[in-house]
Amino acid sequence: MLQKKKIREVMILLEDYPHIPYWFTLRQAVATVQESALRHAGVSELRTMLVFNEKYQLVGILTPKDLLKGLDMDFLRESKLVQTDPTLDIVMVDLFGPRMKKHAERPVSEVMSPVKVSVKADDSMAKALFLMVQENLDMMPVMEEQRMVGVVRFTELFLEISPAILEKTTPAVD
Repeated sequence: MLQKKKIREVMILLEDYPHIPYWFTLRQAVATVQESALRHAGVSELRTMLVFNEKYQLVGILTPKDLLKGLDMDFLRESKLVQTDPTLDIVMVDLFGPRMKKHAERPVSEVMSPVKVSVKADDSMAKALFLMVQENLDMMPVMEEQRMVGVVRFTELFLEISPAILEKTTPAVD
């Protein structure tokens, strides 16, 4: 099952996955994340975005956490603040102040993460699963003939192997 299936059988095509140019501002990226959030059964799932240059080459990956860090919200870095105000109510006063709005105009290229690894469309799902676990990734670019054609997410891989994990086998009786 996992050894025989190829990435192309479970990947999400590039045109179906959110992607932005490297010069987008963090504000524009937040809007794109909000628009592309997966909604299922009343629950939203924020998606990682792909970042491309003007030649449509993948130059990075932008997660919702990268966005928050890029907005340079002090309270995300200051552990002493939690000791002073365990509920972080004081943070809400300045959270959306001028500093955050200024940082929202930064380009995503300043906060995106580099692409660590990729797989080929004809690689096995086992290879993708191995790389994702080794590199602690939730998604990976899928390449074909030196160009990106889609992404494979850990979610799809997990759903593919779940039946085998849940399958009950009866040991042979001698």
